[in-house]
Amino acid sequence: MKKLLLIILFLLGIQVYAQVPSEDNKLERLDIIYRNLEYNTTAFNDLKETWNITDPVFVREIYNKFIVENALRIEGQKPSVEVIKEKSKDIYEGNVFIELRKRYYDDEIEVLRFFTEAVDEEDTTRSDYFFDEFNDHIYIQEVLGQKIYDNLKAQFYALNDLTKTYYDSKIAYAFDIYLNLINPELMFYSLTTNDKNKYLISFVGKWGNDNIVLPGWYYPNFIVGAKVTYIDYLINNKPHDTYSATVGIGLDARQPTFQYDEDEFGKRLFSSGSNLYFKLTGNPLTFINPTWRDYDFNLEGAFALTEFNTDNFNLGYISKFYSTRNYVTLNGKYKNITNLMGLGWVDAGVGLAMHDVYNYLFDPRSVTLDQLNSGFKFGVNLEGSLNNYTGLLQHNVGVQVNYNFSESYGYLGLKTHFMLSNSIGFDFKIFGSFTTSSEPLPFYRLESYLVFSPVIRINY
Repeated sequence: MKKLLLIILFLLGIQVYAQVPSEDNKLERLDIIYRNLEYNTTAFNDLKETWNITDPVFVREIYNKFIVENALRIEGQKPSVEVIKEKSKDIYEGNVFIELRKRYYDDEIEVLRFFTEAVDEEDTTRSDYFFDEFNDHIYIQEVLGQKIYDNLKAQFYALNDLTKTYYDSKIAYAFDIYLNLINPELMFYSLTTNDKNKYLISFVGKWGNDNIVLPGWYYPNFIVGAKVTYIDYLINNKPHDTYSATVGIGLDARQPTFQYDEDEFGKRLFSSGSNLYFKLTGNPLTFINPTWRDYDFNLEGAFALTEFNTDNFNLGYISKFYSTRNYVTLNGKYKNITNLMGLGWVDAGVGLAMHDVYNYLFDPRSVTLDQLNSGFKFGVNLEGSLNNYTGLLQHNVGVQVNYNFSESYGYLGLKTHFMLSNSIGFDFKIFGSFTTSSEPLPFYRLESYLVFSPVIRINY
């Protein structure tokens, strides 16, 4: 019986001893409690005020404070005297800097760490943090003293501010004014039916068509019309799937006012009447397979409605001119192919184009224009672009190649669009010609086309 009682007491003693926390466990629990006293703002680390001390004298003074207090650590362990001496050589050479970061909700310093510039020539992006960072503002204050700590917070020394600025350029869908000479738009009405989709109604304009290489004011009619846009699932900057339909009319934008044989600008195309314009965009492939949403298609065309009489021209002499009255283009684009080194998303597209060219003789003694000849031209275009619609600077930079099979010539074009905070920017396009036969460019064609327009956007 005594033996059994001794065994029971022995086992109880082992259990009680096991439940008594060790000194290390006590410190670990106290550290956890201490860390949880502060409000966790990890989600805002990239937005916290951050800077580097670059003043070598001030760096030495702070470094010396940590040596005096025996506070430096490497992977949690106190470094030896030899290690301190070796690392201090970087201090003497001025290669050591200090990175500081304030807390999100006040001006206390939550991170202090020493580092040197990268010394590996093969990996210059890597920095050497040769001592453990300090992330307790009370401990940092005790080591440095109140005066130096206050100077750190006040930033009275040479420093580099590294604080990230957050730019929110999300597009709003209540009201949108897009002032652009080439593609103006006024979105004045929007509604939603299921808290996710969006219907937008806009007045739009359009001048020129890149796919038939008549950009901007080189096209003789300015399109005005209305557009209806449907976005099926709207969350952020980039809509899920978008469909739009535009209908408009072409207004006279340029008429010949000079004699054909005496002015080199006779090579340009001129207006010979009004036309009906339409444009459809979207991705019908999603109805077949929802995973094919990165393909967009664009069907666009303009068809002549009227033909001017000689009374519509303010000319008193015989003249000749060329005019484009009808065109149809069909383009497909593969979006978001890859993100190129953080610069933006790569898109690629291909398209077919058809347009006609009329050659007219104007004689003021006649009532109607005399049509000398006409014909349709057929071509293909290829395009690649780099797009970014977020952050401070939005851009769309692309290269386009157009080739006219009917007359064996083509154009290589650079198209750029830049916006600052989705508010102000510019459009710039330039096309240069090339031929694949011994025949020169058609008379109505120019060697190059250049278009520029400032852009102002008011969006909320």
